[in-house]
Amino acid sequence: MSATHLPEAQPSGTIATTLDRAGFTRAQFWVLMLILAGMFFDTLEQNSVGAMGANLKLSLGITDTELTLINTFTVVGGLIGRLLGGWLADRYGRRTALSVNLLIYTLGGVISAISWNYEVLLASRLIVGIGLGGEFTIGIAMLSEMVSTKRRGTLVAALNIGSGGVGNFVSYGLFFLLLGPLAAGLGGDDTVWRWTFLFLAVPALLVVFYRRLLPETPRYLLSKGRVAEANLSLTTLTSDSLRAPATPPTGPLTEADIPERQLKSSPAAVFARAVLPRTLTLGAASWMAFGAQVTLNFLMPTLLVARGYSISESLLFTMIMNIGSLLGAVAAALLAGRVGRRSAVGGAALLGCATAVLFAAFGHTTLWILVLGAVFQFFTMITNTTLAVWSPELFPTAVRASGTSIVNGIGNIAGAVMPFLAVALFGTWGLAGVFSMVAVMYALLVIASRFAPETRGRTLEQVNEHAPVPTPATV
Repeated sequence: MSATHLPEAQPSGTIATTLDRAGFTRAQFWVLMLILAGMFFDTLEQNSVGAMGANLKLSLGITDTELTLINTFTVVGGLIGRLLGGWLADRYGRRTALSVNLLIYTLGGVISAISWNYEVLLASRLIVGIGLGGEFTIGIAMLSEMVSTKRRGTLVAALNIGSGGVGNFVSYGLFFLLLGPLAAGLGGDDTVWRWTFLFLAVPALLVVFYRRLLPETPRYLLSKGRVAEANLSLTTLTSDSLRAPATPPTGPLTEADIPERQLKSSPAAVFARAVLPRTLTLGAASWMAFGAQVTLNFLMPTLLVARGYSISESLLFTMIMNIGSLLGAVAAALLAGRVGRRSAVGGAALLGCATAVLFAAFGHTTLWILVLGAVFQFFTMITNTTLAVWSPELFPTAVRASGTSIVNGIGNIAGAVMPFLAVALFGTWGLAGVFSMVAVMYALLVIASRFAPETRGRTLEQVNEHAPVPTPATV
């Protein structure tokens, strides 16, 4: 299947050539760490309400539907944040957008901790969602513009090892400690959730402080015609330090490298005729993949409690299942340099669908719940991580952050809608009903993945201009 030709006219490829020659530098390592730090808090927050579901129901006297609405407000906030963050990143820079995101998130987290009623908690989770909305999508778009073609897939996937893999595992381990053995010392079930929200919010300020060291991406700067700044950024990224050189570099970029921008830096441009097929294809895949993941991560502790397990047991079981997430993220990073994006997404989705069917049929005992839950999380993380790698590769520089945010935001909408259907199915058919729904979503994901162009081994400029498809680079 050939790539859809996009109107980013004949860039020279100087940035890609320079980054490819430099390899993976120490400066790029610290860029990876600073982006990853914010994503780690994103994962903790995504899992927090689901982990504390029983505590919130007890403390606030709310129903399962009202609890699900808290998740919905967070997800809706995330959608707003993705759209605003993508626009900010394309208009004013990736670095600026990332700093604003975490500041808004911290404000929302503090309000969550001091919420005096259910309505205030709902509003605070909307603010948290707005703050975290663009964190992941802007981060992956930013990193994809700052590393070599050969290592792009593996390094962007590595973000999900730390956030989705380690983050999912550590988050439920943290919640197990806070809501279990440490709960009494933090005021018991009625107040421990407040301390947990505060614990998640305050450390994010440290990330904001250190992110001032991040350079802007050379591709973004060049797309805005800021050649001198692009050369400074490129020189920094190919060095061993994030400190800019004392003497401004004179090359290698010149005004001749500036691409002719035929797409405006606007979210609406993501739906332009040349880009629309990619937006729709990745959007459909994101709906299925992220909708299924958010639904299960949010509902699993509550579903296990409803099956008769204690709060501590449900959190411990969910943590064990997320060992599969960690291994899946690692597998996705390894596959990114060796297997095409279409094959990785389609294959993992097919196996995830099969695992969901097995869970629906046999997930009745503790052993099978743990084993099949971990296996399912493994394939889920391969699918979602590869989609995260794929998305920023399919959009031109002028709309890369917006495009990545919008297709990811479509999955965000699924995360707001699908838990309601899952709750209804659980009430009628139990876990079998929930996993049957997930199996159908993954079957549709397999179909959607066949319609996006392959990007492995191609520079961002080659993917987004009139150019023949080269032979994928070897590792």
